[in-house]
Parts: sequence; structure tokens; C-alpha cells
Amino acid sequence: MTGKPAATIYDVAHSAEVSISTVSRYLNDQSKVARETGERISAAIDALSYIRQGNTGSRESRQTGRIGVLAPFFPATSFVERMQGMTPILHEANCEMLVYSIDSPEQLHNHVRTGFFARRLDGIIIMAMTLDEANAAQLHKSGLQVVLIEQHNPLFCCIECDNIRGGALAAEYLLNKGYAPCGYMGQETALPYSLQPSALRIQGYAETLAAAGQGLNPSYVRLGDVSVEGGYAMAMDMLQRKDRPRSLFAMSDLQAFGAIKAARKLALRIPEDLAIIGFDDIEAADYMELTTISQSLKESGRLAAELLLGRIREPERPLRSIQLRVSVVERWSA
Repeated sequence: MTGKPAATIYDVAHSAEVSISTVSRYLNDQSKVARETGERISAAIDALSYIRQGNTGSRESRQTGRIGVLAPFFPATSFVERMQGMTPILHEANCEMLVYSIDSPEQLHNHVRTGFFARRLDGIIIMAMTLDEANAAQLHKSGLQVVLIEQHNPLFCCIECDNIRGGALAAEYLLNKGYAPCGYMGQETALPYSLQPSALRIQGYAETLAAAGQGLNPSYVRLGDVSVEGGYAMAMDMLQRKDRPRSLFAMSDLQAFGAIKAARKLALRIPEDLAIIGFDDIEAADYMELTTISQSLKESGRLAAELLLGRIREPERPLRSIQLRVSVVERWSA
């Protein structure tokens, strides 16, 4: 039995009562179409589940493949290190990497719905962003190969970090070293379309401390920016207390660097007076001699690129979901 034919640009134009050229202008640059006209075209696209496939010929004619990497719109060293893992794999496959900074859920939704990615790219890797069911279904229907990092969806290949286990490892390490009572520094407000690993990391951390009879004191918890400055401010706030914590677990290495700076400002010896452990194991962690939880950033990028290229070459390959092992990297700070 033959399925219903896919909607075409002609169907969209007919439904929206506009010309084909107007639909084409809207798909290429929404600002060039009147708002009311754009709303009619948008409604027609949604009603018809239209996916623009006009890029097929141009993709096949190109000598170089194009892989898109989508990331939330804020600088994160962990994203850069993942891309460093992707680069040699894509280069060897004669593919160029195009990075898209997504600054709102609406931007992501519009790009997916209008076929923006499907007509420009051969595949995409989505890092640390929430992909809702509607967008996931639309991407899957477009035939574009997709790999998710830090999120699971049964429609795509996925690479995940065990954030809960990572938090538990941090607690186990600090307790085994005798560094209780323990504090925590996490993320206050994540972008609405990005994932929130801080909640998972503190969950594993707090549960492990509680199981050992060293429950996490709420007064030893601070939430703020994922940055050196954010870590410094949170650590200064906690460490100037008379009953300050003996150790700090930061949900990111950047925050941990800020805590080291605060400890030096307060003339606290590391780790004799204050032990500090981070999360990520970015390159600078080694330079700073920071004990941290590694989530194999470059390895996750490498695997994402390999999975994506494999699916592009052989679309019938089984989908894979990989959970990378987290581990403690012991250095000077704890």
C-alpha cells in the first residue's frame, strides 16, 4: 500500500493562497515576507507537515560534506573540547563543520520546521539541548541523520554522560579522603532549551553523602553562573562563614577554578584547609592541577562524529545509545 505523498511547495502555496515564489522567499528569509503572509505560510507548513527537499541535488553535487553542530548560545569550554574530538574524524571524511549557536527555542523550532538544516546539511550533532517530541519527529521525517549528545531519544543515535554517577563519585572521593563536611556549587538558571546537568550531579552527590551519614547541609549549597567569576562569588560567600565546608564539589571545572581563586584570596591552603573537585576535565584542569570528574569530552565528540558518518553512509545501520564512563582524575586540589 502506497503512503500519502509528501507535501510540496506547490501544496503550501495553494493552502496559504500565495505564489510559489513567496513561499520560497519565506523559506530563505522570513523577514522578506509580510507578517500576516508569513503566518499563513507557517500555518500551511505545519498543517501539511511540509519538509523542503530541494537540497538533494545540491548536496549530491558538492565534493565536501557539511555537518552541522548545534549548541546553546553561551560559551562553554566543554563544547569546544567535544568539537576538537569531532574535527579529525570529519576532516578525514572530507566534511566541513558548521557550528550553529541556538539562542532560543523558537529559533530551533523554526529551523527544524522550515527544513533549514535539511536543505543545507548532510547531518547534525546536537549538543546539550532539549529536543522536544515535535522537533524530533520533524527531523526524523526529513531523513536527516542526527546524533544527540547528553540527551536520549529513541529516534536517533545518542551519547550520554552519567551525571548522577559522576556526582556520586565526587562524594565518594571526598568522603574517602576525610574531607567532610562537603559543599556544592551548581548552576542557578539554565537556558530554557538547554539540558540541566547540575540537578543530576547534585542528586548523585547528595544521595551518596546521605547514605554515608554526611547529609548535604543546605547552607553549603550555592547556585550561580557556570563561569570562573560565578565560582569565585559562590565560594567567597561560603568560605567566609565560621562553619565553612571542608570541601567543595563544583558542577563544572570553571566554577572550581573560581573556588581556587577564592581560597587563595582568603589565604586558605589547598587541600590542607579546603579540598576542591570539579567536573568535566577540560584541558585547563590539568594546568590548574584540579582534581575533577572526567566525562571524556573529546571521546564523546569523536564517537558522535563516527556514529553520524556511519549512519550517513549506511542509513539502515542500527541506532546506538552510548553512555560514557565517568571517572575521578586525581590531582593536587583534593
